[in-house]
Amino acid sequence: MKGFSLILMISLIILFSTINPFHESSRVIANVNNGMLMSKVNVLSAHEIEKALNQLEGWTVEEGKLHSKFQFSSFVEAFGFMSSVALVAESMGHHPEWFNVYNRVTIDLTTHDSGGITIKDVELAKKANELAKR
Repeated sequence: MKGFSLILMISLIILFSTINPFHESSRVIANVNNGMLMSKVNVLSAHEIEKALNQLEGWTVEEGKLHSKFQFSSFVEAFGFMSSVALVAESMGHHPEWFNVYNRVTIDLTTHDSGGITIKDVELAKKANELAKR
C-alpha cells in the first residue's frame, strides 16, 4: 500500500505541477541545468571508492560499477522505489542502469562520460539507500 501511495502522490504532483514542461522558458532552464549537471566529473581513485563503500550499506563494486540489490514486499513498492530514484536521478542529470523483477531491483552506477565511478554515483547510491528505508 505504501508503494501505491507513493506512485499516486508522484502522479498527482506531476499532474498539478505549476511548471509547464512544454513552455519555452521551461526548456531553456532545463537546458542550462542539464549543461551544468552533465559536466565531466573526475573518476574516483580505488582508495576513494573503498572509503565511499564503507558508508554505503549493501553496495559493492562489480565490473567497475557500484552495484546493489534491493528487495521490497511487493512489485508496487519496488516500482515506487524506482519512481522515486528516477526523480532524483533526473534532477541530478545522472541515470542508473537497473533491472527489476517483481519485488527486486538491481542497480549499477557508473558515470559513462567520465569512464568510471564518480562522486555522482556515490551520491545517487546514498539517495537510493535513503529512499529504500522509507
